[in-house]
Amino acid sequence: MRKKRPFYHLLLLCLLSCCHSLRAQQLELWHSQQAGYVIDQVIARFNQESGHQVRALQFEPDKIKADILLAAQAKGLPDLMLVPSDFIGLYQQMRLSPIPDEWFSSELMNNALHYVTLDARRWGMPMMQGNHLMLFYNKALVSAPVTRWQQLAAITPALKAKGVYPVSWPYNDMYYFAAFLHTFGGTPVSKGRITLDTPAMVQALEAYRTVASEQWIDPDCDYDTALTRFNEGKSAYLINGDWAFNDLVKNMGDQLGVALLPDWQTRPMHSMSGAYVITASRKAMEEKDRRDAIQALLAFIQRQDIQQFIYQQGSLLPVNQQVFTTISRHPTPLAKVLLEQFTVTIPMPSDSAMSIAWQAMDKGFERFKEGLGAPETARYMQQLADQQYRQVTSP
Repeated sequence: MRKKRPFYHLLLLCLLSCCHSLRAQQLELWHSQQAGYVIDQVIARFNQESGHQVRALQFEPDKIKADILLAAQAKGLPDLMLVPSDFIGLYQQMRLSPIPDEWFSSELMNNALHYVTLDARRWGMPMMQGNHLMLFYNKALVSAPVTRWQQLAAITPALKAKGVYPVSWPYNDMYYFAAFLHTFGGTPVSKGRITLDTPAMVQALEAYRTVASEQWIDPDCDYDTALTRFNEGKSAYLINGDWAFNDLVKNMGDQLGVALLPDWQTRPMHSMSGAYVITASRKAMEEKDRRDAIQALLAFIQRQDIQQFIYQQGSLLPVNQQVFTTISRHPTPLAKVLLEQFTVTIPMPSDSAMSIAWQAMDKGFERFKEGLGAPETARYMQQLADQQYRQVTSP
């Protein structure tokens, strides 16, 4: 993600230019949802029922933000983008159009609306919510899941002797680290203010270093490696999100176990949560035919039957209150944990401060891995964030 990709960007610019005329007859939607097959099925149903034509293109999760911002600069944005809700803070840079209030169903859950509302306007339509982390485990390797991180100390030697990693997740991904930060009562952003230089950040960094030094986690593990190791029985536990829930169920069957994130000593762990929202470019909303098609699509994804379909196909939590209530009444044992973990999550802010905080945490963590102390890292993160925030907000 940090590597320079000049050739890739040049190629993207060429494609944006060449594909502009092709998009004249249909809407184009970009997304990075891991359960891309669900998006494809929803779009196929919409195309068939409505007579409109939408084409969905899937991007890698760690590239889509940069690609959207690049496309915005090149005036080559797609008509629609399905993105995590924290992208909303970049609505100006992404050249998004506000969504009219009258397009929103009264059946949408209030917390889902919170994710898309910024500066008194709504910048996207929630399609599904959750986006939260859970603890998955392999029943062939684990008889009873741990409830505290410290319990891993007793089982790590035996697992490693068999060539099995105790827990796998993309250690360098700050979304996963944020769960540790919330465990100690911290948050990257509070009431629109970036709050990284705090005692909670220091404690979280020290705990995060501990899981690596105790060899509970491979600090060089990335997302794909973590998922592969778990699927192949080479990792006893996996921390991953609800977006991978359905695929893990299909791949592992009865061997899959799901548990709440373990406590750190006596402190409960809290993942962040968010929503996936459909946003529209300003240019697309200025053209009547495209605007009418966008309105039809946004109305379609809010329907109860479509919200139910999204959950059934991908175990992605609905934003429709009635559907959410229905599935909460009689969940499967695994889905019960999915819902229970969601109820104790911390909603992710959608303002621009959150995007800046992610970048500052990411850069600061690199220094931390190189040996910088936790207090100094927290201070460095805050300095980076404050500097960037001043640049973004200066007139």
